[in-house]
Amino acid sequence: MYLIDSSLWIEYLRPHGSKKVKDRLKEILRREEGCCCGVIAVEVLRGAKTEKDWNMLWEALSSLPQLPLDDDVVERASKWGFMLDRKGKTASTTDLLIASAAHKKAKLIHLDSDFAMIAAVTGLDEERL
Repeated sequence: MYLIDSSLWIEYLRPHGSKKVKDRLKEILRREEGCCCGVIAVEVLRGAKTEKDWNMLWEALSSLPQLPLDDDVVERASKWGFMLDRKGKTASTTDLLIASAAHKKAKLIHLDSDFAMIAAVTGLDEERL
């Protein structure tokens, strides 16, 4: 299972986006190996150009299996943020929540260098395209 980060969705949706990204995401979706979480949905949906686009994106994202953002995810994200801060590294709250949601449930696939930094400290299973 792959948690598809918003950075990948945004690149996929660009008319002239990366062929590598488009092909990889299509493959994941075709094999029904993609999943989402609420934070990613918010990041993608807020960039919709029209209400019609928003509705189409909502249908696509909400049809995927959803990883919960429960108390365990929040606790782990805050602990990881604490650990990173002590090492002089900073990750956004959003990225910490996304990484924590994926932890031991899905490989996080993305275009965001911050996830590699998080993985170096936490052991997060991630793939940067």
